[in-house]
Amino acid sequence: MNSLECFDINEKPILHVKLTDAKNENSAEVDVLADTGFSGWLLLNYETYSKLNSLELPVTRKYRSIMGNIEVYIAKANIIINSLNINAFIESSPYIEMNLLGREILKRLNICFYRMNKICII
Repeated sequence: MNSLECFDINEKPILHVKLTDAKNENSAEVDVLADTGFSGWLLLNYETYSKLNSLELPVTRKYRSIMGNIEVYIAKANIIINSLNINAFIESSPYIEMNLLGREILKRLNICFYRMNKICII
């Protein structure tokens, strides 16, 4: 059953996410900010990423941010948001301290604006 989470337009849309490393079955639960400005998958703080990166790819990705260009490592992982189970990617670098849910995953969620004062994510 899908779960609906709604946020006032002025509050940060924070979602609880469960992550699993598909190879060694390490797992973690984190709160992430839904960030439509981040074009990637799931950006994690480096401490969490390093526990789940046994399926790390031999390439990096580069993003442009307000802090300049950032190069991140990327690994395959299983991501669970409410009842949605996604085989996707996690990303990080030693300089990352935040958790952001990017557009690559957001486009798989149902997001609606309710009477222009709430954002709801199913």
